[in-house]
Amino acid sequence: MSIQWRVDGDYVPDRVRFRLVESLVDDALDKLRGGLALDEEIELDSDGERMGSIESYVVSIEKVGQFTREQLEAMKSLWGLQDTCRNAVLCCTWLNSTVKPAVSDPASAGIIMGKILECWPYTPLVGFGFDLTYTNLFCFRDSAWLNDNAMRAFAVCLARYKNNFGESVASHQFVLLPINFGGTHWGCLVVDRDTKVIKMYDSMGGKRNKKRLQKMAEEIRTGPLRDDSYEALEVTEPVQTDSDSCGVFVCRFFWTCVSSESPSDVSPAGITKLRWEMLHAVMKLRPR
Repeated sequence: MSIQWRVDGDYVPDRVRFRLVESLVDDALDKLRGGLALDEEIELDSDGERMGSIESYVVSIEKVGQFTREQLEAMKSLWGLQDTCRNAVLCCTWLNSTVKPAVSDPASAGIIMGKILECWPYTPLVGFGFDLTYTNLFCFRDSAWLNDNAMRAFAVCLARYKNNFGESVASHQFVLLPINFGGTHWGCLVVDRDTKVIKMYDSMGGKRNKKRLQKMAEEIRTGPLRDDSYEALEVTEPVQTDSDSCGVFVCRFFWTCVSSESPSDVSPAGITKLRWEMLHAVMKLRPR
């Protein structure tokens, strides 16, 4: 299918009463960003005013019609909102059907489910030191990969464990470093200052990732630490048996460094409870 972009400041778009399929919208916007709008360069006129706007970009899609960039980005936003709402429903279904029967405090799961159902998914959660919304937390449910913000939010919870929030990194026994491999897998490094050990952990035990972690550990030892007495130690247990809980295993490993009370059950039922405990910890965190 032919997709051709042009700059046309005089084009008056028709009212669109339908939404193009998501793959077609993505393809058209990718072509724009790789062509006319490459790197979003801003042109100024002689008076220093910006020339053109997003409405100036018009696309002709063979056998479909003509649309402005603004219209396509609105369609993309609707596709994103639909996906977000679907994830919210899946998270609530998980809380109601799986978590509530399995935990000792089902009322808490019901309260959080109610908050998710009643809120706008992009409502910000304050007190974490970075932009976090409800939509970032729906991945705590079973069979979902933890995203960057979910990992970061739980790390904030661990940083505040036993009210140690606000202490400098140098005063902590452990430095926790989540590592993402190619956007598809989480591993980690943990610097133990007391024992002078850099722990390397990959819940799937991949040889390639092991080499990557070893290289990173060496760079930390010779770089920021500047201490040759540190030893790199591979941690091989526990091993995940599914394909979507690597982030959960990393967070659990971090938790074991902070507290002896961290969950030890990594069976499928235990991972479900662990995912719930992580979501619960994030949701009940109070701003400071």
